[in-house]
Amino acid sequence: MMSVESPISVGLISRLPNAEVHTAAFLVLMGLALWIESPVIDLLATSTTLASNSENTRRLTRFALTLMAWVTVAHAAVALTPLYGVVTLGILRLPPEVAEAGKGAFAIMIPWSGLIGWRRFLQGLMIRRHETRLIGVGTMIRVTTMFGTGTAMYIVGRSAEFDVNSVNLVAVSLIASVASEALFIHFAARRAFREALVTPGVRDAEPLTLRRLAKFHFPLTVTTLVNLTAIPIVSAALAFSPDAVLALAGWQVALALLSPLRTVVFALPEVVITLLREANAYRALQRFCFAVGAAMTLVGFAFAGLGLDRRYFIDVLGTSPAVADVAHIAVIAGAAMPILSAMQCFLRGVLTYRHVTVARLTAVVIGIVVLIASLVAGVAFRTPGAVLAPIAVMLSLGAEYVALALMARSRGGDGGAERIRTAE
Repeated sequence: MMSVESPISVGLISRLPNAEVHTAAFLVLMGLALWIESPVIDLLATSTTLASNSENTRRLTRFALTLMAWVTVAHAAVALTPLYGVVTLGILRLPPEVAEAGKGAFAIMIPWSGLIGWRRFLQGLMIRRHETRLIGVGTMIRVTTMFGTGTAMYIVGRSAEFDVNSVNLVAVSLIASVASEALFIHFAARRAFREALVTPGVRDAEPLTLRRLAKFHFPLTVTTLVNLTAIPIVSAALAFSPDAVLALAGWQVALALLSPLRTVVFALPEVVITLLREANAYRALQRFCFAVGAAMTLVGFAFAGLGLDRRYFIDVLGTSPAVADVAHIAVIAGAAMPILSAMQCFLRGVLTYRHVTVARLTAVVIGIVVLIASLVAGVAFRTPGAVLAPIAVMLSLGAEYVALALMARSRGGDGGAERIRTAE
């Protein structure tokens, strides 16, 4: 459900002036915001795995609040100082008009990381206690709030004939949406939080010291941090491609279709972490993850093969035919992303369950190296952005999956999971 934020954002931007530049700016805006957010993203996996008793939960709460404060300060430092220009113009080498279009919006999104962190921490507590229904309700509230806020601002701005900055409009809508979801989850998680605070620890169990917590969480954080560099790295490569603004806009529009298909699988690691302790669950979970990824990949190929993606981009999102053409090629080239992501998520869940978080980091680093090499080669050969971005991402995902599979096998395969389940 959260993945529909991208098409909603693109749909609003495409109906306002200077749409190509602002669509490109939105791609960069989200890439930077997600990258800064990365230390809190894996609070979901950390609290799902470690919030087993009252003392652990108290330590995790203090840890989560500290991380939230740091990422908020980091976002503000980039948004409100010359660092923004250093990153967008100096490092990413974006077209100046794209960097300027996203500057105000990035400042508006300063609360983003903190809100996401608190929500994901509490959701982990809920998932561990199998209270997932209200998580879906929170997601619906988030999407509804974003659509309502964005639409209202669009209508008011157009009727009053204001000079509406579409990226700023989207940024306000995104902050309103994550704030509404975080507030809902704050109250929805009260029962799970209370239960966690009264659950006694296992006798003679290893205490959750700060060192142990850091050893578990920070490899996940670095993994996510490295993984999310893919977005700005791809953006930087597209800035060197022929017709850079069109390439950036086309890739963002393609993601408006590919991201909803791919993000369907992103909750799979927590499912694996939660259920792998059940007897004979390994193979069943593996088959389930494969089925989810294969279904989403088939949907992507069907959209591209029947031409429904172009109709969606033009008629629903309101993009120009030129941008839709670029996005159509990108969808064809990247339609297999969901199944690769699904099998990655299965193995990430297995390795996290076994507390082997460093293996995930190693795999992501390998994937990023392959991504950079692919992009450098593509830029050198003047590959069109519509092909360059999805092919490079696919090669990166494939390399990461192979690395995860090799490391999961070296850690004991199904038997390793069974031994941990028995110990618990």
